[in-house]
Amino acid sequence: MKKTSMADKLAQKSFNSPEIKKSWAVHMQAFGPILKPAFAEDYQARVHLCAALNHISNKNLPQALLKLNGLQKRLVTEADKAAFLFCMGLFCETAGKKEEMVALYTQCNEFGHKFYLPYLKVGKFHLDTCSYDEAEASYRSAIGCFTATGLSDQEKLILSSAYTNLASCLVMMHRYGEAEAALTTSRSLCPDAPGRAAPEAALHAVRGEKEQVEACLSILSAHAPAAYEAIKKSTDKILAGTDPLFFAVPVEEEKIAAFWAWFADASDDLHKKLDAQEYESAISAIAGHLLEAFPFLEEPPYVALGKNEKGYVIQLKDMYAIGISKAYTWLLDACTEEILARWQFDVVH
Repeated sequence: MKKTSMADKLAQKSFNSPEIKKSWAVHMQAFGPILKPAFAEDYQARVHLCAALNHISNKNLPQALLKLNGLQKRLVTEADKAAFLFCMGLFCETAGKKEEMVALYTQCNEFGHKFYLPYLKVGKFHLDTCSYDEAEASYRSAIGCFTATGLSDQEKLILSSAYTNLASCLVMMHRYGEAEAALTTSRSLCPDAPGRAAPEAALHAVRGEKEQVEACLSILSAHAPAAYEAIKKSTDKILAGTDPLFFAVPVEEEKIAAFWAWFADASDDLHKKLDAQEYESAISAIAGHLLEAFPFLEEPPYVALGKNEKGYVIQLKDMYAIGISKAYTWLLDACTEEILARWQFDVVH
């Protein structure tokens, strides 16, 4: 058993002072599931952690970072590391550093803690960026943080929202039965949540249920007018069978041929750029010509780069969109053996 040092004794006394106990209680109320198991017998660390959270709350970010950096040498258990990464993510969120926030919350979540908030934050990021697999996993992890009974009204609201967002992921992945089940659970937790009308509208539109779509749009118009126009535009296209997220879209063979003609001519230059690590220039050129081939995309598609022992791999992301997936199938079917001898292509979600 570790011998208690004088510094430990002083830290314990400080931690038990009325001022710090009051602050710690506030943070426990907000972040309890991830704070409670962290630094369980390290009062020095808890004093620093409490101070860091106070500074974050007061937007005194330089001092918060100093306190957080001082914790790194005191990380022992997985609970310590999860709490530290969560607080670093909270720091980055407060500082407006969204990508860093997501990276830190993601690392935090790898420790399998039982605090819903960082799972929800990561889930929202992935939902907004159309990474539905990752979003689904994050929302299911958030849902798993709640017990089945004894939920407060606030917890029911949070859990209902998590099920609604899960349903949005499932609709976009065309898993409609699972989406309906998630919406049913959301409805049982919070019957009147207006935000649920958005995925409900999409689901009804896919089924061709016009009256139910109108009912959902009416709710959005009254309670979420900022979302109304976008959802109405989407459901109109779904009902018309023209939304490439849910339906195949006709493409012109001439435009596919023109893309491969350009690619063949640009192949040497693209290789040179990639060899010189001018990745953005090469990828942007490919994405721009894909948009010319498939104008229904409306904006340059997501293209990524990989490499294996055979050479470069061009990754085409279809985001589970049926129209995009079909278009890429037709595109690759028209690719020449000459191009395939130098390049590899992979369609990913």
